[in-house]
Amino acid sequence: MRALLAPLRLWFVFLCGFVVLSVFAAAYDRFPGDPWLAHRLQDVDSSAFARTLDWAADAAGGWGQLVVVPVGAVCLLLARRWLEGLLLLVAPAAGILHTAVKEIVDRPRPSHELVSWTSRPHTPSFPSGHADSAIVIYGLLFYFITVSVSQPVLRLMGQALCLWVILFTGMQRVYTGVHWPSDVLGGYYLGGLVLAALIALHRRLRSAPEAVTGDSRPRY
Repeated sequence: MRALLAPLRLWFVFLCGFVVLSVFAAAYDRFPGDPWLAHRLQDVDSSAFARTLDWAADAAGGWGQLVVVPVGAVCLLLARRWLEGLLLLVAPAAGILHTAVKEIVDRPRPSHELVSWTSRPHTPSFPSGHADSAIVIYGLLFYFITVSVSQPVLRLMGQALCLWVILFTGMQRVYTGVHWPSDVLGGYYLGGLVLAALIALHRRLRSAPEAVTGDSRPRY
């Protein structure tokens, strides 16, 4: 029980940190450094760079949830990774949480006078839903790949792909002017809290049979 309480307390500390960040986001349309960071990223004039960012964002918030999640879940289920497949299927439900936070904080999107943008969504800005989804879905895939793929090259390739989607999705949201860097930070923060809870749940459920049978052999 004590081993469970320590990480739970740490999780609540980080949750309090996110609440504080959200309060500041509700009070201020942008944080110090947001415009400077956005301008530095938008100064990169490269069509190849822009396409790479768009691909990552699409994987996290577009076809990613419609294709990657069910395909990944089916592959896990076929490999008899029942728990992993089910967790991946329910992971996108975290979108309900960041949508609720958006409505509560109600931070406006970056204005055209401050950054360049080609389209301006009408939903609130904080936290970034794309960044949140990237962390939850691809962070969970990164974890499953790490603990279950034994072949080093395949494991490294899968991990690199997940990190590419996570990092480049955040940059794309700023590069296109639809979010401030602090919005992306908020998305990563909230997604990290959800991801930590999912990983803790997975580890807890996977260790349950060992507690009953006394079998401490690795499951992967």
